Amino acid sequence: MKSDSALDLPEDVLVVGTAGHIDHGKTSLVRALTGVDLDRLPEEQLRGITIALGFTRLVLPSGRVASLIDVPGHERLVRTMISGATGLDAVVLCVSAVEGVMPQTREHLAILELLGVRQGLVALTMTDLVDEEMLELAAMDVEEAVEGTFLDGAPVLHTAAGPTPAGIEALIAALDAPQAP
Repeated sequence: MKSDSALDLPEDVLVVGTAGHIDHGKTSLVRALTGVDLDRLPEEQLRGITIALGFTRLVLPSGRVASLIDVPGHERLVRTMISGATGLDAVVLCVSAVEGVMPQTREHLAILELLGVRQGLVALTMTDLVDEEMLELAAMDVEEAVEGTFLDGAPVLHTAAGPTPAGIEALIAALDAPQAP
């Protein structure tokens, strides 16, 4: 039976979470995708870090809806990350090309595996801030970190959410792929 409620969700909703180390561009990437800044709390704005879960949606070119959950990356907020990651269909693991894989990258990846997430991709973020050699090293670091996990062989997309965004259309296309991500 079909309801006329304004709260009805489209049938084809993909719940996608961000994951990764603090300051690796999760919230900036969501903002580049949707135009929505999810760091709304005064303390988040003051400190420049995500503290609470952020929620928004992205209507993909096919009409499919991606419900996005942005999680904090700080080690002291891992419980909040877990509550946001529970029930995800897929994840976008964000890794800064400037720093590469860091402790919370690995911790988030392990948590996602324990929670049973089986789909996702990697967004190598901040690629506009490094040269080609650093970019190649960061990509190799990511490939090594995801080896043997559910992200082994997943796409690694080069992105930048800064003043000149890059890779955003490729990320949208990957999210919109039939078995995406």
